[in-house]
Amino acid sequence: MTVTVAFLCNDGVVIGVDSMLTPSAGNIPVGHHKGRKLHILTGEQICGIAGDIGLAARFRVLADANGGNIASVAHPLEFGLGLAKLMADQITATGLGNSNIDLGTVLAFPHGSRAHCCAFLGRVQPWLLDADHYYVALGSGKLSADPFLRFLTDIFCNGPPTVREAVFLTTWTIQHVIDTNPGGVAGPIRIAVLENANGQLAARELPPDEIEEHQQAMESAAEALRRWRDELQSGQAAAGVPQPPPAPVAGTS
Repeated sequence: MTVTVAFLCNDGVVIGVDSMLTPSAGNIPVGHHKGRKLHILTGEQICGIAGDIGLAARFRVLADANGGNIASVAHPLEFGLGLAKLMADQITATGLGNSNIDLGTVLAFPHGSRAHCCAFLGRVQPWLLDADHYYVALGSGKLSADPFLRFLTDIFCNGPPTVREAVFLTTWTIQHVIDTNPGGVAGPIRIAVLENANGQLAARELPPDEIEEHQQAMESAAEALRRWRDELQSGQAAAGVPQPPPAPVAGTS
């Protein structure tokens, strides 16, 4: 199993991954080991890998080789379409039918003065995230990640978050998938951001201690909810929250 989470933010892009790799024989998993699934490429690109490891690695090579072409396209989707065509041509040339493609990658890149995030799913079809569809989860861990992402974004977001907020949400989501899928998804969590640095968009991978700060913030959020629960149970609802209705008296309706 694997999970990749990406957010298009109002000030950049955040991409996070777990570190589990699962080699297989056909559709049968034959082992687990840890490896890198997050890469910073030429042109300030960030590539997060899910799905078939070999196909994703081939896509990463193409994206890295074409990082210098981003500025030459009129629209950011054209860059994604160009990579998709190059990948499809390569797949055809090596005799792999479209029905066998299981590409799952997400790519962040700057175009003009804005950061963009493009997911490549299934048969190499690019999907450019936007303000109405600003997060995505890829990989087999998507079944656990998607409901949790919906829960978190409903609470914390009113449209695309900031990069800092998205790092927190990404960390919590990947940790949730790790905790609820023992043996199938594993740390360490790796996160990279495309953000403004000295007036220019730049890609960087977060150091482990910065990710750990967000893991500590997760526990702080959970503790705040536990305090709210305790206040509710004691009959002292949290500020701004109505008291639960009293129990009905026997003989009344």
